[in-house]
Amino acid sequence: MIRARHAIAVVVVCCGLLTGCGSPGTPVTGSVTPATPSPSPLRGTPLATAGFTTIVPNGWTNRVSDASEVRKFSANGKVDMLIEEGPPGQLVQNINDVTANINVLLLTLPVPDDQVAGYLQSVSSNGATNLSTPKSFTIDGATGQYITYDRDIQGTPGESEDMIISHGTTTYDIVLNTSQFAFNQQQSGLLAVLTAWRWTS
Repeated sequence: MIRARHAIAVVVVCCGLLTGCGSPGTPVTGSVTPATPSPSPLRGTPLATAGFTTIVPNGWTNRVSDASEVRKFSANGKVDMLIEEGPPGQLVQNINDVTANINVLLLTLPVPDDQVAGYLQSVSSNGATNLSTPKSFTIDGATGQYITYDRDIQGTPGESEDMIISHGTTTYDIVLNTSQFAFNQQQSGLLAVLTAWRWTS
C-alpha cells in the first residue's frame, strides 16, 4: 500500500476543487468558496493537537483513537490526525467505493524545503500514477507543496492529494485518500480542514 503522507487572513489553499479526476487542483487565494453549493466549510467539531487546531468536518469521524486504523498510516512518523468518511453509497461500474480518509502525519525526519518536491514524487515508486506537478500552498502563514496522484485501492481506482508543509522544526504530511469516483465530493472535507487550520505555536 502507498505510504500515507502524507486567523482567516490570506489563505492559499491547494485544494481548489478539481475539474476532473487526476488533474491538479487550482490554488485559491483569499476566502475559500466551493464551486458547488454546500454547507459552510467551517462547520464541524473542533479538534486540537499539540501543533495546530482545526475541525472534523460534518459527516467525518475522528479515528485517531483507533490504534489498528492509525497503524495503517504511521510508517513514516506519528499520526496526529485521522478522520474518515464513508463512501457516497453508489456502485460505479460494478466497483464498490471506499472509505475516504484525511490523515496528518508528523514525519520522523523533517523534509528540507529543497527536497519537498522529490519527497512527494517518490510515491511513484509505490505504484502511484498520473502525478501532478508540485504546486505551492499556504496554511496560516506557512508554505508547502502538494501533488495529486492516482492509485489502486484493492481493485478500486483511487485518488489522493498529498501535501507537505513545515512549521518550526516539524514537517507535516497532510493527505486525502479516496476513490476517483468521490474525489471531488470528498475533497471539500480537506478544504474544510485546511480553512480552519491554525498553528498553536
